[in-house]
Amino acid sequence: KITASSPLHLHETMKIIWAAAAAPGLAFRHAPVVSWTRITTRIPPGSPLHSTAAVESAVPSSAAPLSPKRADFSGFDYGAHWYPVVWARDLRLDEPTRVTLFDVDYVVARTTAGTAGEEDEAFYALVDECPHKKVALSEGRVTKGGDFQCSYHGWSFDGSTGRCVEIPQTCIAKQGRAGVESDDIPQQSGGGRRRREDATSVAVTVVQGMVWLQPNYTPIEALAAAANGTLSGPPTIPEIDEEGYKTTVAIRDFPIDWTVLTENIMDPDHGHFAHSAGQAGKGFDLYVSDGVENKPALDEEWPSSGWKATNSVPAVEKLIAYNSNFRLGGVKKKKDSKKKTDGPTKMATTIFHAPSVISMGRRDNATAPAAFVSGFWVSPTGVGRSRFMASATVKSPISVPRWATHMNLNNFLDQDTYLLVGQNRATLKREAEGYLANDESDATNPVRKSTYVYRSPSEKLPTRLGQFFDATLSRSPNRREGVLAWYRWNTEGGKLIGPGPSRREILDRHEQHTKICPDSSDLVERCDRVMKRSRLVAVALVLARLLLGGGAGGVAKEAGGPLAKGIIQWTVGLAADAARRSVLRPGPFVAILAAAAALYRGSSLIKREFHFKTDEGRHRHDVKAISDMWADL
Repeated sequence: KITASSPLHLHETMKIIWAAAAAPGLAFRHAPVVSWTRITTRIPPGSPLHSTAAVESAVPSSAAPLSPKRADFSGFDYGAHWYPVVWARDLRLDEPTRVTLFDVDYVVARTTAGTAGEEDEAFYALVDECPHKKVALSEGRVTKGGDFQCSYHGWSFDGSTGRCVEIPQTCIAKQGRAGVESDDIPQQSGGGRRRREDATSVAVTVVQGMVWLQPNYTPIEALAAAANGTLSGPPTIPEIDEEGYKTTVAIRDFPIDWTVLTENIMDPDHGHFAHSAGQAGKGFDLYVSDGVENKPALDEEWPSSGWKATNSVPAVEKLIAYNSNFRLGGVKKKKDSKKKTDGPTKMATTIFHAPSVISMGRRDNATAPAAFVSGFWVSPTGVGRSRFMASATVKSPISVPRWATHMNLNNFLDQDTYLLVGQNRATLKREAEGYLANDESDATNPVRKSTYVYRSPSEKLPTRLGQFFDATLSRSPNRREGVLAWYRWNTEGGKLIGPGPSRREILDRHEQHTKICPDSSDLVERCDRVMKRSRLVAVALVLARLLLGGGAGGVAKEAGGPLAKGIIQWTVGLAADAARRSVLRPGPFVAILAAAAALYRGSSLIKREFHFKTDEGRHRHDVKAISDMWADL
């Protein structure tokens, strides 16, 4: 049984910790559905692969055995990993949703159709393309039986196998040719071979509330690979599953390359400046190195076809302490000293499971649990694009609405995302130039080595991450073709065209977050309703005041004529008199108008948090806070 993660939670320290915020040339082969915690796939009856309608197998989640150390990353294989695409809770039930990996679109769905009960959920994924005329299946629907149906001509496909189960236009012919099989007429119980009318299914699993795709396996291959240990499960963050911990999750798309976004998350030095507004920058200081007493320790592991890096540094203030004790002449030294506590110093630990998962927390050691953990999943959407998904896991009974967390997080993300535009363009340009100079598909491309200047003692892990990308990116699916296409579109004569995307394009919260997060989009709809109703109340109240502002009983006294007309006038008069004596009196009238105005204003401010907000003026205001973190001399 797979269940989506429940609405989760926030801690007072969250805003600080948040801030610490294929073989060569192989392109993915697309494959059918697999669930990691309970592998389940629907196989057509009569198939030689299995005699029942479902295959279930418990699979160990331990990593594959370690292989000999390969510091040059020559053994890393992008085709051997699961990739995060969306939080399960963000998939609306029985609605197809488009996701993207390495510039290939997929359609995923969450459904209870065909499961044991309404509480059981199944997750299916196909390449987002109907084989008939190449229309996006994500524009269609999920049938009551759990099949994907194309909205262009009505073709339907089994979610777990991709098999075409119905072509409406052939139903009459099929009935007239009963018992005669044809490649042109899909058979519900046909064999296991794939036909031209079948869609391409994709392996999918749900782990810790996240939906993952592995496009390089069929269901049977995935079952076998999991059983023999050649296919490991997605990386996990242990605290998320621990009793007593609460987790809140977030999602946002960015027009920034996934490699640049990953580097940004694992760069602790930028937080002290880019996130100096508010308290966010202070959390980053725990993860930096001073190069003297607090040096980083980097440990690496090479699981089969993978790479894991663990970076630890004493979780004490460095830049903040230096700024206080020396640049400010010890003005804040006494105040800062109160923060010291007894016991051993915790280690600010960053763990990276290449190519997509990052976790950060203060621990007694690299494997000890942390009271607060930030998790980051960077989905490689494509060249120049990324999907950012995050979690905050804390030991706390406190629970807050998810949208409240998003308001804080989006403000935080806006502080430095626009700064990444220059880095994004420079690295993609240099990467394309490397491909043009070397035709070998698996050659190392020294993009970061030739573009960046590393000098900080905190950059031990970022430097290693740069080496990883330089050594492996040319082997990632569709990378070379995508980067060269980007280069042709964005350069002329070897020079970049224009200043790049605008601030509004880069920081458009509505397109990047609100549209893909049901909790936030539902909140915005509620705000719209409150604004509309509060406006109607205010208008109605003012009109009533204008029309009924005369003496009491005016309408009732004029009642006359036919009996029915008199009764109506008498009733209206009574209502008018009651209004004058209650809501239209000066005190209640002003109070109701004020309440309506407050509701309207409050709803509009909340709604604004889910649209473009951080313009240049707000950015300039935030930049002024740098001098509070690092005093001018």
